[in-house]
Formats: sequence, structure tokens, C-alpha cells
Amino acid sequence: MSLTLEVTYADRGGLKHALESQLARGGLYVAIDASALPPLGELTLRVCAPDGFAAEAPARLTVATAEAACVEIAAAALGELVAAVAAHTADATAQAGEVSAAILDSSRREEDAPDTRGQISLERKIAVMAVGEKVQLALHGNRDARQLLMRERAGVIQSSLVRNSKITLDEVQALARAPQLAPDTAETLAQHPVYGASPQIAMALVRNPRTPLPIATQLVAKLGPADLRTVAKGLGVRTQVAAVARKRLVER
Repeated sequence: MSLTLEVTYADRGGLKHALESQLARGGLYVAIDASALPPLGELTLRVCAPDGFAAEAPARLTVATAEAACVEIAAAALGELVAAVAAHTADATAQAGEVSAAILDSSRREEDAPDTRGQISLERKIAVMAVGEKVQLALHGNRDARQLLMRERAGVIQSSLVRNSKITLDEVQALARAPQLAPDTAETLAQHPVYGASPQIAMALVRNPRTPLPIATQLVAKLGPADLRTVAKGLGVRTQVAAVARKRLVER
């Protein structure tokens, strides 16, 4: 089944805003129920304007939840798409506007260099960003940006941080321990091919009360012997989790 994510902007100004804030960085975030889409699935992104303009490019899903979809545009097609949108919106005034999106059946990364204007300037910039812009920054941003975005409570932003290829294990552990951890981010971490197999991440998630209980109890099986004994004592963990840990110790 061939899928197309069609995103229509209310006017050329809105399309230009999307170009400058997201498309030029290699991706796009849209508020749409994408929970039925396959994780990391391939699709075609089509951006449209009401005057009949349409441009498309192959893309890959990076985030798919009941609240949003985020796609990463294929590098080979990014330049052509950006050029087409830029030419069409050359004389438009960039502005955020109404966006409608539907799933139809049928260099982009920033350099890992510190912001020369300082941490406060970056923090202010993030504070006024739209969710889609924060998602793109989470996917491709440097360590300073990731540290600031770690404070965000939106699961779609946290999950995008996990998918950032430059994020370190220490950062992921900090996210797994964070009091603002979103339940769907806990699930993303537990299912991650690398972090989901890490005993350190498992321990952080098991002890975090924000981790959904079914996930926390399943992760007990991934704990090392010392961590398993600690959890079995029930210190700082939920009763149900401690009970599962004690049962596993008895079975051993």
C-alpha cells in the first residue's frame, strides 16, 4: 500500500513559514492522527497551497502518534522540494496559518556547534517555537538544544530526542529518570533496539513512576542482579514492580 501525507496550507504565507521553519531543515511536523501508520514507514510527502501548487518528495516517518506525524524528507529529494516551494513563495510574507493534513492511500542538519549568542538566547528562541519546530530541533539539534528540550513535557518532542543520532547514553538516562517523562516516551525507550536492551535505561524506567506499570514490570527482566535486588526491596519503586522483582529473584 502506497501512502501519501498531503499537507495543505491556507495561503502561500503559511507555506513559506513551513519552508523556513521546517522544510528547509529536512522535515515536517503536522498535527494529525498517525497512530495507525507503520513506525519508520516510507511514504510520499505532498505540500499544497490553495492556488493549485503542489510539490512532493519521498519521506520517512520518524514520529507517529495519535496526536502528530513527523516525517524526514529523503536527502536526495530535499533540494528539489525546497527549491520548488521557495520559488512559489518568493514574494509571500511568511506567517503561521491554518493547515489541513490527510493520509492518502494511494545540508538539512544543523552543525553541532554552540549557539554563539549564548544559552539564554537559545532558550528564548525555543520558548517561542511551534511544536513542529521543536520536533525538528529535537531530531537534529546539538547538545545545548537537546538539554533545553529535555524539559519539554510533550511526548512527541521527547520521542524525537530519542531518535536524534547524536544523543548520548547519559542524556537518554537523564530523560528516562526525568519527572516529566511522557508515558509514550517510556514506551519508545523500552522498544528502542539499543536503549531498550540497556540495563541502565531499564533501571531508570523501572524506578520512574511516570513509566506505565505494564512497561515497568516487563523491564524488570532486563535488570542486572544488583539492581534486581534493590528493586525487590521496594525502595523507591511501586509495590507491583517490587513484587515482580521478588518473584524473579525466587525463580533464579
